[in-house]
Amino acid sequence: MPPVATSAPPVQPLTGAVARRRIPWWAGVLAVAGLVGLVVLARVEPAGQGFFPRCWLFQTTGLRCPGCGATRALHALLHGNLTEAIRLNALLVLALPAGAWLALRGMRGWWTGRWWRDPVTHPAGLAVLSGLAMGFGLARNFAW
Repeated sequence: MPPVATSAPPVQPLTGAVARRRIPWWAGVLAVAGLVGLVVLARVEPAGQGFFPRCWLFQTTGLRCPGCGATRALHALLHGNLTEAIRLNALLVLALPAGAWLALRGMRGWWTGRWWRDPVTHPAGLAVLSGLAMGFGLARNFAW
């Protein structure tokens, strides 16, 4: 029986140029489109405008979904009106900091190649988020 080689091939350390990845073209397109969208939303009041999306659930049933008022809430946030944004859609206002943190964490992982476990993509995390969204959708339709 031949002897088994026990030595591993030499591992080359990742340097700055090798470890970092190039940003794909579509990420730049998405970033520019997002910034243009934010500028348009900051300059144009969403209420009464035809080119902003309408909620089909509210139009057909009169019930507000968890996303109803999100565009107007983001408009209020862009103008520094936090209380109005919370009144329009509290779920969006509470989700923005968490979403920004997860996005930055994901970009760091993509850039450096060091990933953390993501609680959002875990089935239990998805179930909790879905439950929160459904609970918010139900609660906002009750007459308080």
